Amino acid sequence: MSEPLWQHLLAPKDPCGRVLFHLCRGFAIVGGLVLMMITVMSVASTASRAVTGRPLLGDFELVQLGCAVAVAAFLPWGQMRRSHVLVDFFTIGVTLNTRRVLDGIGALLVAGCAALIAWRMMIGTVDLKNSSESSMLLGVPIWYAYALMVPSFMLLTLAGLHTAWSEFRGVRQP
Repeated sequence: MSEPLWQHLLAPKDPCGRVLFHLCRGFAIVGGLVLMMITVMSVASTASRAVTGRPLLGDFELVQLGCAVAVAAFLPWGQMRRSHVLVDFFTIGVTLNTRRVLDGIGALLVAGCAALIAWRMMIGTVDLKNSSESSMLLGVPIWYAYALMVPSFMLLTLAGLHTAWSEFRGVRQP
């Protein structure tokens, strides 16, 4: 939170890190575009409600599905940037090496949780597809959103592993 908003973002020096960095940034951009589409749809629904007295059918369903996909797409970028919320109250007085080890362990935990979520979401996607569960008003298959979120959690797993590796090596970029 102390770095300026205009801080230049540098990709990691290693080839794998650079690829992950740009992939994560691409996912975040796509997540932003999804949120922009949701915003436009919400404005259209509000305008329709004001003009015709009726909102767009199923607008809240699309907001739910779109926000889930967008938030999942932002997570890998946050991990690569190391911009997730940290509570450093207990580690403020420890050495830099100790902090790096703890941050590396935290990144490994993020990677492990993301891998578990990706695995369970893949299973959930198959189950939802087989059960033909869909949204109530529009009938949009719910598994579409799950299938779109799985790659984000897989990428978050890779980003977590890379940031842990960087921390354990003593490299802190970006």
